[in-house]
This record gives sequence, structure tokens and C-alpha cells, in this order.
Amino acid sequence: MRLIDADALIQKRSHAKVYSPDMYVIWQGYVMDAPTIDAVPVVRCKDCKHYDTIGCSKGFGWCEKMDIGTSDNFYCANGKRLNKESEVK
Repeated sequence: MRLIDADALIQKRSHAKVYSPDMYVIWQGYVMDAPTIDAVPVVRCKDCKHYDTIGCSKGFGWCEKMDIGTSDNFYCANGKRLNKESEVK
């Protein structure tokens, strides 16, 4: 399964003019009634303020919060987004 933006899909479909107006309304109802995934945003290590890449191989680093080595794309419940304008890794 993958997440989609149902509003954008409906907007795009409305411009396609493939279906009759009645079919479009039915199709729109199917999209809106579709189940949603209970997703939460995550902070990948590469974007986390606890992540340090000094002395590590490309694609890997050290988590100062958990005190373990990890990859750039790993994530955990302790992640805090790095404010890149005001903080330096």
C-alpha cells in the first residue's frame, strides 16, 4: 500500500474529462470513501539534530541520542528535526 493525496487525484481526474459527469461523481465517492492509513511523520537520521557524520562512511553516521551507529535513512521515536538555518551538525 502507498499513501496518496486523494484531493489532488480527484482534481486531476476532474480535468481529464474521460467519464461522464455521473461516472465522475461515483468515482469521486470511491476515492473519498477509501480507507486511510494511520501514518505519522518521521525524521530520518540525516535530518536529525542528534545525528553526526564526522568520521563516518558515506551514508552512515552516529546517533548521539541512542549512542549507536546508523544509516542516513534510519529513523526512530527520538528524532528531532534539525533546523538547518540556525544549527550546525
